Amino acid sequence: MTRRQTSSSAAALPLSSNLSLPMFNAIWKMKEGFVSGAGLIVVGLLLQFTVGPINWSDFAFPINGIFLILYLLSLVVVYLLRHRVRLFAFLFTAEAAVPTLIYAALLTVVMGLTRQVAPHERAIDPIGLTQMLSFWPFVFIYARLAGIVGLIALRQILHFRLREVPSMLSHIGLFIAIVSATLGSADMERVKLTAQTDMPEWRATHEQGFMELPLAIQLEKFTIDEYPPKLLVINSKTGKSIPAKNPDIVLIDKHFREGMLHQWRIRIRQNLPLAAPVITSDTTRYVAWGSSGAATALLVEAQPMKDGKEVGKPLVGWVTCGSYLFPFQELKLTKDLSLVMARREPERYASRIHVYTQSQKNIVATVEVNKPVTVDGWKIYQLSYDEAMGRWSETSTFELVKDPWLPAVYVGIYLLLAGAILTFIVSQKRR
Repeated sequence: MTRRQTSSSAAALPLSSNLSLPMFNAIWKMKEGFVSGAGLIVVGLLLQFTVGPINWSDFAFPINGIFLILYLLSLVVVYLLRHRVRLFAFLFTAEAAVPTLIYAALLTVVMGLTRQVAPHERAIDPIGLTQMLSFWPFVFIYARLAGIVGLIALRQILHFRLREVPSMLSHIGLFIAIVSATLGSADMERVKLTAQTDMPEWRATHEQGFMELPLAIQLEKFTIDEYPPKLLVINSKTGKSIPAKNPDIVLIDKHFREGMLHQWRIRIRQNLPLAAPVITSDTTRYVAWGSSGAATALLVEAQPMKDGKEVGKPLVGWVTCGSYLFPFQELKLTKDLSLVMARREPERYASRIHVYTQSQKNIVATVEVNKPVTVDGWKIYQLSYDEAMGRWSETSTFELVKDPWLPAVYVGIYLLLAGAILTFIVSQKRR
């Protein structure tokens, strides 16, 4: 066989056979995969120190759409020239994929171990690791990873085999998820809006200032569920708890009967979840009161104890954490010690709102933490409230997020999950 005939035969071999040629493997091995990946990281670091981090806001639509088209076209070109350009053929091999996965995993671990700042803020470290999504080496490695996954998916689509469907779905899903999440970040809008009970609000704030939304929110009612009251002993002179670092507490829930606090036996004679003080010339007592400003009040009996025995007479008095309207109330135990109620902690809070849209919709919904409401593409999240007023807050702060690329990300995730499930099913059948 002549040299020309040998070359023609080699070119006619399928890709897997071509990549297994001794001449090819002698040059392109795992070492080259790590070296080329390290080269991308070095180039990324040079860009990081010269031009600064990536500003994703510059890639908003239609720029990200143009980049997507060019990226897809480049993958098609690489696929078509894979038999002619050795570097392109190398991207289809495990020798290229494994090092890329290792680099991506290492950078992701660094990201997880480093406190990340908001996209509009400056990195708090000299390298840029605290803003990993704008870190050039991170983007380069994930672009290469997405490219490898996309090329494999393209080959599986064009050379369809039923047994490769699970793998094909996984590759397509991973490619769509990575690319959509990356390019779509430029089009994501994230703003804050504070709504009141007396008027609709359509003005929101973001890192650049104020903006007017295509919808308005009015707070109808704010509700909050609080954890049971906590009692603790403090030093009256210093205000520090006893012990200072890890204070002893008693939780006054519905099952509470009595408890011990710093050699004091605590009993509850009366528990008023919502109360107001009635002040006389010589005493202050509390009565049930359900209006704004009401606070939890406990009539407490504190009995001094020593070696498990009662010592002296019990002290009886009201204890309350107070509210924006009424001051807190403590029970004086000794010259230096006082029994106090800690500030009630929120267990759950929610806002019932009216949402008015430009299309004349009037939507009534309840927004809770981690339970957003979606209106015209905007996800409305419960963010905070007026903590000074507590349960009687007349304002509620929401975070509104709009991500037009999010459906594509979900499609990618669902395809990835479908591929994983099918892979599991096929493996079980083979057993």
